[in-house]
Amino acid sequence: MKPDAKEFLNEMATHLNGTIKELVVEEKEVADKIGTMRVAELKEFWNHELSDDEERFFRTSLDYWDKKLIYVWARIKRIRQTRLQVGHTIMKKAVLINHDKVDL
Repeated sequence: MKPDAKEFLNEMATHLNGTIKELVVEEKEVADKIGTMRVAELKEFWNHELSDDEERFFRTSLDYWDKKLIYVWARIKRIRQTRLQVGHTIMKKAVLINHDKVDL
């Protein structure tokens, strides 16, 4: 792996880790504002555990903070997936580099 690519991936991983930490703090702040009961209801909605009718009705009850928490969950999910891909790329490139160095 070229040094520039390795540096880029490492910086990206560091940045993504920082963003995840920030979002986890934001998730806690928003969850504290809306309360554990509402968070539990939102988790059911987020995990698609509601029937179609329940979901339609539930959507009408969403306020700003509910939508904010769902948005934060979506960002955390997306960023964790990206971080996972970066980690896989780093590991794959490291294995390929080490494989090339092995004398068989």
